[in-house]
Amino acid sequence: MDKKKVLEALNLDLEHEMSAMIRYLHHSFIVTGPLRGSLVSMFRTKARDSMDHAIKLGEKITALGGHPSVKIQEIYEPGDQTIEEMLKENLECERQHLEMYEKQLSIVQDNTPLRLMMEQVIVEEAAHIEDLEMYLCDSSKKMAKV
Repeated sequence: MDKKKVLEALNLDLEHEMSAMIRYLHHSFIVTGPLRGSLVSMFRTKARDSMDHAIKLGEKITALGGHPSVKIQEIYEPGDQTIEEMLKENLECERQHLEMYEKQLSIVQDNTPLRLMMEQVIVEEAAHIEDLEMYLCDSSKKMAKV
């Protein structure tokens, strides 16, 4: 295992999780309308999930002898957004995170605990994608097909 390469990848992951946490919290603050309660809860749950991922990554970076980054990936702040725009933004970011984690699996294959940790994060990211896709699903179109 190329420790330097792994630490760079884990720090990049950490920066993405930190930015996801902030983005989800921001969306929980600005969402309005009749669905606000359920969406605030969903966004804050996802923020906590991102924080949990960040904690795992930061701890693993330290355990491997590295120093966890305090940077975050740039977050685009478009101002007012519709609920659909917020959900689509988060869905796109989750897809990017999943792709990033999947690409990194090859550099941790020979470290079983690290590989398993990354695989678990991948499973959780995939679940986030499915959840957001369901929020964006147009139920009236589904019902028309039945």
